[in-house]
Amino acid sequence: MSRTTIVLDNIQNLHTLFRGYRSHEGFGWLFRGQADSSWDLLPRAGREGVFLPDDRDLGRFNDWRSQAVAYSQLPSADIEQLAVAQHHGLATRLLDWSMNPLVACFFACFELPNTDGVVYIFEMPDDMLSDHIQIEKLHSSSGVYGYIPKSISPRIVSQKSVFTAHCDASRQIEIRASRIGRDQSNLIETVIPARLKREVIDLLEDYGIDRSVLFPDLDGLSRHINHKTIRMIRRRLPTAVGESGS
Repeated sequence: MSRTTIVLDNIQNLHTLFRGYRSHEGFGWLFRGQADSSWDLLPRAGREGVFLPDDRDLGRFNDWRSQAVAYSQLPSADIEQLAVAQHHGLATRLLDWSMNPLVACFFACFELPNTDGVVYIFEMPDDMLSDHIQIEKLHSSSGVYGYIPKSISPRIVSQKSVFTAHCDASRQIEIRASRIGRDQSNLIETVIPARLKREVIDLLEDYGIDRSVLFPDLDGLSRHINHKTIRMIRRRLPTAVGESGS
């Protein structure tokens, strides 16, 4: 069976589409947005130019956490530390998903405005990882696993994050018949044409989905304020910033 592909023709159909899929706190459908529909659906550690064979991505993670303790207090569980590393930009074998389809839409549309984006809708795998799994166990595992993290960081909370863990990092998702949906695959690909990206972002901001919410730190706030300025200029509205000249 091949994955199901849908091409969005207008943003009103987003509502219709997402009404048919529910997360059920991560144990149903998951959502992931990618700014370029041609990118592989793989964790960063499994992509060309970054992939290290023989599970050496886990060695890279061990190097990261041995130094990360100088900057932040890490959670005690190995898999939770791996999730923190993922959210701070390390190339890991975890792939980010969300329980919220609007979050996925944001990541599909915020960047690369002239390129078609995609929102993937994926059925949570049967096999799940617990918080107690050790890194050594990931060395010997084979397949794609689901992992629902605890609220161990503000980003994980605000993005309603869920992960798939790919063992090894280049392991592709197996396409098969859905357990939940009738006569469809476990992976649905929704292409968002470039011409609709700006409209989707405007809609999401009206719903309160923006960088300051999804990245609850000073970096996220700064990028959000910058984007608001660009949006005001684009709409040719009077700006409220910098009027004093100071």
